[in-house]
Amino acid sequence: MMAGIVIVGAGYCGVSAAHGAREAGFEGQITLIGDDPELPYERPPLSKWEGAEPRLQPIFANDWYAANDIDLRRGKRVTAIDRATQTVTLSAGETLSYAKLLLATGAAPRRLPPEALLFVKPHYLRTHSDARDLARRIGDGADVLIVGGGFVGLELAASLAARKAFVHVIEAQDRILARAVPPEISRRVHDLHVERGVTIHTATTITAVKDNVARLSNGQSVRAEHVIIGIGSVPNTDLATDAGLSVDNGIAVNDRFATQAPNIFAAGDCCNVPVADGGRARFESWQVAGEQGRRAGQAMAGVAPEPAQPPWFWSDQFDHCLQVVGLQSAGTQNTLRPLPDGGIIAIETRAGGQITFAAGFAPGNAAGRDIKVLQKLMEAGIAGDPAVLADPGTPLKTILRQR
Repeated sequence: MMAGIVIVGAGYCGVSAAHGAREAGFEGQITLIGDDPELPYERPPLSKWEGAEPRLQPIFANDWYAANDIDLRRGKRVTAIDRATQTVTLSAGETLSYAKLLLATGAAPRRLPPEALLFVKPHYLRTHSDARDLARRIGDGADVLIVGGGFVGLELAASLAARKAFVHVIEAQDRILARAVPPEISRRVHDLHVERGVTIHTATTITAVKDNVARLSNGQSVRAEHVIIGIGSVPNTDLATDAGLSVDNGIAVNDRFATQAPNIFAAGDCCNVPVADGGRARFESWQVAGEQGRRAGQAMAGVAPEPAQPPWFWSDQFDHCLQVVGLQSAGTQNTLRPLPDGGIIAIETRAGGQITFAAGFAPGNAAGRDIKVLQKLMEAGIAGDPAVLADPGTPLKTILRQR
């Protein structure tokens, strides 16, 4: 029997790592430890709900773990790693030995300093329990202030506005989604939210909150029975730091997800990985977390990991969908491709037509087909003529067929 793998973190990354190791032929013990008492579940539905409560969607059914000989430890927390003895310690004092250890500890919501909100207890969203609490506390007609115009904040704004809440979103930068998509896409998302009743304040911060009224830096005051903070996340790296592993905006790993300790790996939101342009990046994406977990599982099983895919992400905004693939980079040309029903795709290309990034926003899944083709073009390294990319009358599959 082969020596065992211990995975710390039972989110999509950790579960995908266990699955990837088994698919790669690993026959030893796999122990999967998660601090959430629920069966491991998908996180995207937590901010995308309009009904009575957010949906709890398990990644796999309960019997999948036993069928794959995976020891799932729910509601357990790892408190320490001992690299010398190759053991981890759980909060109850139990120690487990490992031959390979994966840190899939994810990330935690970035929090405002306590002095920023002296008179109100804000809501943060990370777990199903958090989402359920939001849904139960915020009823029809409630006044809600969301701090942060990123994906999570805007998804919650859409969900709450659909439930007839009065929603204000404040964003410190001069446009929403500024770090994620080009200005043309930001503008479309902004306009849709305003059309559906959400008030968005850009280049704005909170100056004070008292008696359910928030004063804003733009001079306005808004009612805020509930304040939700959605200003990004910070990687959960305490275990790695305490174990002496290298940390820089996430746990530093190589292209096989190994840290400087060759039998300790990290993947998902908690890690910082090499990217194609020679730099490093940390991703906060359901798809990337699953892909990295699967590839880390392959590496721990002694198999060369599959090639990395261009990072892909989607976000539901009312009845529209925003899809993003690739990485934005400097020195690129931005091409706009119109879609039916007012949709649009912004495509970034380098000199020579290499496609590096695309973001589409359209009703339903109208952008999905073209985004999928653009992802294939990126994977294959196939260049695209900006004039062809911008022509809605020329199917993007034409470029694939020609090559």
